[in-house]
Amino acid sequence: MAAGAILSDDHFVYVSGDHGAGWVDKDAVFPDTAVVDRLCGWLADVLAPMAPDVLCGPAVGGLVTAQWTARHLGCLSVFAEHRAASAAPAAGPGPVRPPFELRRGYDRLVAGKRVVVVDDIVNTGLSTRQTVAAVQAAGGTVVGAGALATRGNAGPADLGADDFAFLLEVRIPSWPAADCHLCRAGVPVNTRYAHGADFVATHGWPG
Repeated sequence: MAAGAILSDDHFVYVSGDHGAGWVDKDAVFPDTAVVDRLCGWLADVLAPMAPDVLCGPAVGGLVTAQWTARHLGCLSVFAEHRAASAAPAAGPGPVRPPFELRRGYDRLVAGKRVVVVDDIVNTGLSTRQTVAAVQAAGGTVVGAGALATRGNAGPADLGADDFAFLLEVRIPSWPAADCHLCRAGVPVNTRYAHGADFVATHGWPG
């Protein structure tokens, strides 16, 4: 709270394509490595019973969280990244970026290993779910998921994991773009945070 990471009363677009009025800005926290170290130490404590061999986070925020948390757990850390777009993003409803995949030989590092997928903030759960799928496709066994914070919109089943551990829950509802009352009211999309800039680029909505 003191870092000003919780933003509200605005118009945000999430990577899933859903809209909402709030956002948790991890970039208000990540520059302070002492705080990141402390938070990820706490996260390591709650993930330890899952006994992971590897932590895997979706880039970018999940990459940071996975690295620092893995240091406390004494395990490996890898990350997933968005698949290269083969064409211009669709202007219709749905995710604003391509799915996550494992590159850089990380698929070989997770094969046959116990993996916990770790993110910074779970918004709609899409990034975590896609990262879980990428790990499973590479032959890794996903034994759980973790996050510094969740918005309460996704449980373990939504993430594709049997277990989900987190430090903080901040209730911020979301809704499909087609049902967005903020769009209907003409409230500009915030293009500084979340994925509003991607949405505006494909929809031409004023930012």
